[in-house]
Formats: sequence, C-alpha cells, structure tokens
Amino acid sequence: AVVSTQSTGADFVVPQSSEMIYEEGDQLLYNVTMFRKTLDAFKTNARERKFIVRDFTFSKTIIEKQRTEATNLEKAKNKAYPPLIKWLKGNFSEAFLNWTHVKALRLFTESVLRYGLPATFMTAILEPNKKSEKKLREKLFAMYGTLDKNASDSTDLGDIPAMFLTGDYYPYVYFDINTAFVENVRDF
Repeated sequence: AVVSTQSTGADFVVPQSSEMIYEEGDQLLYNVTMFRKTLDAFKTNARERKFIVRDFTFSKTIIEKQRTEATNLEKAKNKAYPPLIKWLKGNFSEAFLNWTHVKALRLFTESVLRYGLPATFMTAILEPNKKSEKKLREKLFAMYGTLDKNASDSTDLGDIPAMFLTGDYYPYVYFDINTAFVENVRDF
C-alpha cells in the first residue's frame, strides 16, 4: 500500500523507487527517488496521506563517522561480554538459591494454613516425565487424598485456607518450579 501511494504521490517520481529500509513495530522507513522540482508536491501529497517526509542529504564524512562509531561500539560490546557472562554465572547460583528459599517459605506457610500446627509434613521435589505425570498425580491423590476433603470437591474453593491459591487444587501442597532456564545457562 505504501509503495503504490508513494509512487503515484507526485509527478516525476521514479516509478517503483520506494524501498523499505527499516521496520520497527508499526513504523516504516522508506527511500523514494524523485526529481527536486517535485519535492514540495510530494511532501504535500504525503502529508495528506499521513506520511512524514524527512530530507536526507548524503555526506560521506558523516556516514564514515557513523560506521566508525558503530565499529567502536561493537568492539566495546565484545570486550564487555565475557566479564558480563562471568558475573552472571557467579551470581546465578545465588539468585537461584534465594528463589528456592522463597519457594520453601511458601511451602511452609501454605502447609501451616492448610493443615494447622504443629507443622509435621514431608517435603519432596519431583520431576516426572510428561508421560507419567498423570499417573503420579493419581498415586499422590491416593496417598494423601484423606488429608483434605476440599480436594475432591473442586467446585467451591472459596473456603479453603490458603495464601496462594492459583491453578489446580490438590490435597497436598503443590508448587510448580520451572527450571527450563537452567538448561539454557549450561550452554554458556
């Protein structure tokens, strides 16, 4: 649509000269070739179609300066990248450890809210295969189904004493820990 409207926007525009240079979101940058004497008419027609026309003057020194600056920035990025990765590797373990501590605190709080004091419970971390997840849930329900009568009746979850009731409700306290990003960290 842009190409056809710009090509017919004024007389003496080189046919099919509009070329998209860059696209970012809903904004596009186009290059259009035309004669100088039709520039004002083209700008007027473009404004009527809600396009913004900006002049570009070719300057070899400015372009060379921009290329040098881009090269210097690329070198600076490549120089800063290894220390950044080293810092991330060193601090990832601490952040992951703190995240698991928060999960443990959440587990304790949720268990006390559901089952009361004294806090006598068992904590386990399980990583089932996708195929065996349903079977594992059935076995856990068979083992711990008597702990909470609300788990069998999932229609009314309003009176369940829980802090973080999100998603499915089970007779045992269950939290999903997404560790998919750990695999990506090993690639570094």
